[in-house]
Amino acid sequence: MRQDRYLSCASCQTRFLWTPAEQQDDAGPPLHCPACRRLLPAEGRRRGLVKFYSLRKQWGFITQPDGVELFFHRRALAAGETLPLHEGELVEYAVEPSPRGAQAVGLRRLALPGTP
Repeated sequence: MRQDRYLSCASCQTRFLWTPAEQQDDAGPPLHCPACRRLLPAEGRRRGLVKFYSLRKQWGFITQPDGVELFFHRRALAAGETLPLHEGELVEYAVEPSPRGAQAVGLRRLALPGTP
């Protein structure tokens, strides 16, 4: 019989409860607390802010959390996303190499609760 276990989140160091019902999943113990699991980007994806987007040129840059800028083209937008992107918008994306260096792909907006 399994018992409740306390784990520590790898991101925020908060202690959280891992219940016997959750333990039945063979994936093993989670690395992150429920809040961080909800807020962190999906595996293989990143989050950043739109720094600049030119509707005329159809490309722009994302500022990543480490301060490094990343290029994106309108073709990088995920299905269903629309233009224009505005400075300061929170976006999630994957990074792929290109002949000119890394660039964002699969770009999608992240709306914050209470925002349109």
